[in-house]
Amino acid sequence: MPTPLKTCWPSSWGNVPGIDYSAPTLDLQAIVPKAGDKTWAQFDRHDAVQAGETVQLLWCPPLSAVNGWSEQPSEIAQSYLLKAKVLCSRGDGHELDILGSEQLLPMLRSLPREQSAWSLGQIATEQGPIIALEEACWSASAVVGRLTYLSACTPFEAHMELLLEVTGDEVFGLFSAHVDPGGAFYSFGRRTLEGRELMAVEQALKVARPLKDLHDNYLRS
Repeated sequence: MPTPLKTCWPSSWGNVPGIDYSAPTLDLQAIVPKAGDKTWAQFDRHDAVQAGETVQLLWCPPLSAVNGWSEQPSEIAQSYLLKAKVLCSRGDGHELDILGSEQLLPMLRSLPREQSAWSLGQIATEQGPIIALEEACWSASAVVGRLTYLSACTPFEAHMELLLEVTGDEVFGLFSAHVDPGGAFYSFGRRTLEGRELMAVEQALKVARPLKDLHDNYLRS
């Protein structure tokens, strides 16, 4: 089985030449990187990439790329997973050769069940490791494209984002992002949440404040 590609979430992307990003509306398909495109992206210190490396990259439309999905949750449905080769680096910017792209939500819904794909991030305490989500001091959620988006943070600088499929009494995790001072970890795979993980997610959802878009829609599909 091939080694899974490292997944990164760039902090910013180069603009597409000829596109006026200040216009009241933008054509989504004109700004999404596609196979054969060359573009630039910047990564934060957690996502170190090297020239010659092939990686998976999360791409979000402009608003959520800057402010996060929690400010414009509808843009989760307009986000993409890219496959790219890092061509070269210049400062904290990297030139990329885009090898492929697919819309995020259809890809997540098609994932096969893989219980060992990932687990919820943990944090160390004096009593031993605990699930970070159990210590969440804030959480918020939205339903986008029949999936549930959950965002949460802890007092210990851990930030978590999950995309879940909730069907009756079962909760499936499809995507997990966990960022803390120790690093950034992004994982894909359909997992049935059970035991403490399920309890932590259900509690976070129970107290989560509802999210809605804070800005008018500006994207044309």
